[in-house]
Amino acid sequence: MNGEEFLRQFHDALDGKVPENLIQDNIKYYRSYIDSQTAAGRSESDVLRALGDPRLLAKTIEESSKFASQSKEQWDTEEPYETAGDSRRRRLPGWLVTCLLILVVLLVLSVVFRVFVFLAPYIILFMLAGFVIRAVRSWWQGK
Repeated sequence: MNGEEFLRQFHDALDGKVPENLIQDNIKYYRSYIDSQTAAGRSESDVLRALGDPRLLAKTIEESSKFASQSKEQWDTEEPYETAGDSRRRRLPGWLVTCLLILVVLLVLSVVFRVFVFLAPYIILFMLAGFVIRAVRSWWQGK
């Protein structure tokens, strides 16, 4: 078998199973590969033997083409996580958002309570001082 027979069998094996532009791209690739290898000193029969059966190569391309089209269809029909502006942003589950919100509220209340406990003696002292000052003023004015 020579290079042209190899490429013809390859084309026939792919014909009708994948788009024509994909067939032509692959034929161009393999023709270029065969030419470059023979230019490098290898015999055409060695290059074709290394490539293997053209029908097996065609089957591999056919299967990868099917897989690629199925993946594209699945990608197109899936509900996207992201918004239109940012393709890397994802939504958090509702239960996680709720847990985080409760945690933040508890932390804020804890900080407020600790500040109040720290300041409570001073607040009580100022309130007591204000009460004493008012009591003394009212007693002084009552005389």
